[in-house]
Amino acid sequence: MSSYTPSTSPPFTYPIPSISPGQEQSNANKTILLTGINGYIASHIALLLLSRGYTVLGTSRSASTPSKLLSNPAFAPFANTGRLKHVVVSDITVKGAFDEAMQGVHGVIHTASPVDWTLTSVDAFFTPAVGGVKSILTSAYKHNREKNGKVSSFVQLSSISAIVDKWKYLSIADGGLENRDFTEKDWNETGESVARASEKAQHEGTGKFLPMVAYGASKAVAEKWMWDFVEQCTKEDGGKWLGPACTSINPGVVMGPPVNWPERPEKLNETLLPVWNIYSGKCKEDGKLPMQIGGATYCDVRDVAALHVWTLENPDKAGGERYLATNGKAPPQAFADCMRETIFKDEEKIRGRIIVGEPGKGYVMKEKDGAKFDYGWPASEPTAKATKAYQALGAGRFKGLEEILRDTTGAFRETWPDTA
Repeated sequence: MSSYTPSTSPPFTYPIPSISPGQEQSNANKTILLTGINGYIASHIALLLLSRGYTVLGTSRSASTPSKLLSNPAFAPFANTGRLKHVVVSDITVKGAFDEAMQGVHGVIHTASPVDWTLTSVDAFFTPAVGGVKSILTSAYKHNREKNGKVSSFVQLSSISAIVDKWKYLSIADGGLENRDFTEKDWNETGESVARASEKAQHEGTGKFLPMVAYGASKAVAEKWMWDFVEQCTKEDGGKWLGPACTSINPGVVMGPPVNWPERPEKLNETLLPVWNIYSGKCKEDGKLPMQIGGATYCDVRDVAALHVWTLENPDKAGGERYLATNGKAPPQAFADCMRETIFKDEEKIRGRIIVGEPGKGYVMKEKDGAKFDYGWPASEPTAKATKAYQALGAGRFKGLEEILRDTTGAFRETWPDTA
């Protein structure tokens, strides 16, 4: 087993406008409720919120979570001063589960939802995804409407898979997707029926269950419920929405160095494990690349965290909006090529253990002034660009694949040094 020293100094820089000391002091009087705080994306959101002066009330489903989370070197100073708090919500789907936690809260970021490709039924994804947003948004709405609450923002972590409907736009002529630019106006309307058909096929022994499809469908249905709830309550309340400004963030495959580390690499989350398996040499030993996740549209966890916090802080601009968080297409072959030919080109020990595969297959390089600089979409394939998010953050672009992989593998080396 690899020796284990949690990385405490990864490059956590977030593309979000800085705030003044006065604003940070003002934020100290505001509490943000963050569900699933121990999660990969949520832990970055928590760290960014704390750095901007907020008090964070994190939730998890297990009573065992607080000790590991609050003792994390990144969080311990905030926990010791009372600015990072924790509450257990064992079943996020129960009506009223968040009523008590909502007291004194000024904003909500809801990230809790299963990302687990070992689940074997549609309901295993749908029940927590849809039930969770129903429970927490209803609590926030009632808190504002009935108790004069001050919850100004509700940000839901959705997914690009709630937007891209690859079945609806399948081109019969060439057997592939039409060359289409997906935007925040699009919805995945077909995924649920495909997922349920795959579950039926598995039960009948005629096919396999498709967990990634079920996950995407659950995100679409959960997000759609949020917007329908806002519309319904607005009508019932005489044309005025009395709940918090609602926003969804729709990222692609999220990668980048984590804040919370598992004790073993094998316990990394579903999007980081493929990176580890390529870096560590496991893929070369197995003789195959990792399975591609969805359409391989990627983004960095630090960019996704920044987008959550920016929308939380700007309800007048972000309320009622959806934001794609993407930077291009990079299948596992691109990970291997980037590590082998760029990041570790001068480190033969690591370079030699990285699978070769079919170099260059499945992606293209972006070019600027004649120089290749990032990984983009092939001209024949659909895109899902984050132009709206770039403009909101004023970032110009999100982190590219090389930067993401360099930072992630660097954090791997620091955390599990005997794999370097």
